[in-house]
Amino acid sequence: MSRRAFTRAVGLGLAAAGTAGALDLTSVAAAESISFANWASAETATKANIDKALAAFAKANSVTINNIAIPFDQVLQQLTTMTNGGNPPDVMQLSGNWPYALGGAGALAPLDKFADSVPDYRKDAFPNSFEVGTYKGVLYAVPWTITPHGFWSAKDLMTQAGLDPAKPPTTIDELNSQMDTLRAKLPADAYPIGIDISKTEYALVGFWPWIWTFGGNPMVDDGKGNVTINWADDGTVAAFQWLQDLVKKKLTPPDQAIKAERELMANGKIAFKLDGPYLSGIFANTNPKLSTKAAVNEHFEVTTTPVLKAGNKPVTAADIHNLGMSSQAKDKDLAWKLIRFLTTNAEVIKTFLIPQGGMLPIKSYNSNAAYGPSYADKIDQAFINDVIPTMRPPAYGPRYSTAATFIVTALQEIAGGADVKSRLKQLNDAVKTVYSS
Repeated sequence: MSRRAFTRAVGLGLAAAGTAGALDLTSVAAAESISFANWASAETATKANIDKALAAFAKANSVTINNIAIPFDQVLQQLTTMTNGGNPPDVMQLSGNWPYALGGAGALAPLDKFADSVPDYRKDAFPNSFEVGTYKGVLYAVPWTITPHGFWSAKDLMTQAGLDPAKPPTTIDELNSQMDTLRAKLPADAYPIGIDISKTEYALVGFWPWIWTFGGNPMVDDGKGNVTINWADDGTVAAFQWLQDLVKKKLTPPDQAIKAERELMANGKIAFKLDGPYLSGIFANTNPKLSTKAAVNEHFEVTTTPVLKAGNKPVTAADIHNLGMSSQAKDKDLAWKLIRFLTTNAEVIKTFLIPQGGMLPIKSYNSNAAYGPSYADKIDQAFINDVIPTMRPPAYGPRYSTAATFIVTALQEIAGGADVKSRLKQLNDAVKTVYSS
C-alpha cells in the first residue's frame, strides 16, 4: 500500500510525530529488543506502574524494551506517522476505532492464530470484548482492560439537593427531573451532568450511549465494512436536541472536555456522568479525600445508562483498551509474548491493571482470590455484572475517524445553538461523502 493510500485509509494526514522518548528498561545488554507504544507511560497516574510492568518483562526475557510514551489524543496520528516511516512500534496500546483504522489499512498483524493457540482465551472473556478489535472477521487487537462507560452519580450532591442518593435515575424522564432539581439547589459553578462536548473523537465515544438510548442508530455496520448512514433519524435528532437543551439550561458545562469534567466531579462540581471504571483511580489522583476505593464507594454510585422508557435495555459503548501488534514487527512471537505478559502476568495485574481501575481482560481473573478483594467493591461489581453486559461497539471502520471529525464538529455547533434538524441533515451529507469516496 502506498504512503498516500495508507494515510487516507486511516483518515489522517501526516503530522509530525511527537518527541516520545525511548526508555531502556534493562540494566544489562540484551540480544533482542522490542518497542511498545502506549499512553499509560505518558500519564502521571499510570507511568510508574507501567514502567514497573515493562521492567519485569525485560528482566524475565533478557530483552531491551523501548517504551514509547504518546499522549492519548496523539496516539493514532503518531502510529500512522511511524508506520508510514517504516519504524512502527512492535506492540501498541489501542482504543476505540484505532484497531479498525490501522488493521484495515494493513498496519496491524492478524492475531487470530496467536489467540486461538491459547485454550479458552476467547471463551473466558466479556461479551463483545474481542469484537472491538475485529474488523471484517480478522482479529487485530486483543483486550487489555475492559473500560466501558457506566453512569456515575455523586451521592453528596444528590443529598445536598434533597434527592435519594441510593436511587439514581433509571430513565431519561427521571434523569431530567433530577437534573432540574439539582440545578435549582446547586451553586452556579456546579452542574447536574457532565457531557464531553470537545472537538475530539473521544467525545463521540461518550455520546454514543445517549444517541442509542434515544432510539438513534445513525451508523450501522453489516459486519463486512458496509455502513448504512442516517444522521437525521428521529432518535438521533432527539438526542442532539436533548444535548442542546442541557447546555441552554446550564445543566452541563458548555465547553469542558472529559479530563476537566473528571476533575470537576472529583471536587464535587458534577453530579452525573458517563465514564469508565478507571474513574476511581483518577479521583484518587485528583482529590486526596478519594484516595481509596472505599472512599470512592462512599461518595459515588455506578449503574447502567438511564433508558428512554421503563423496560428498555440500557446500552453503552464498548470502549476498551486493546493491545495490537505491528504487521512490520520482526519477531512476532516475542511481540505476542509481551501482549500475553501484559494481560496475564500476576505482577502486571497487581501493579498496573488493578491500580489503573479497568476490569481485567480475562473474565475469570476478576473473581480470582489471588488478587484479593480488588474487584469486590460495589462499583466494580456494578461494572462487571451490570454495565459491561450492555456494551456494544459503534460502527467502527477505517473511515470512522474521518467521519468522527465531522460528527464532533456538529456536536459542538448544536450544543452552541445551531438548529438541530438542519445541522444533522448537513452532517448526514458530509458523512455519506466520507463513505462514498
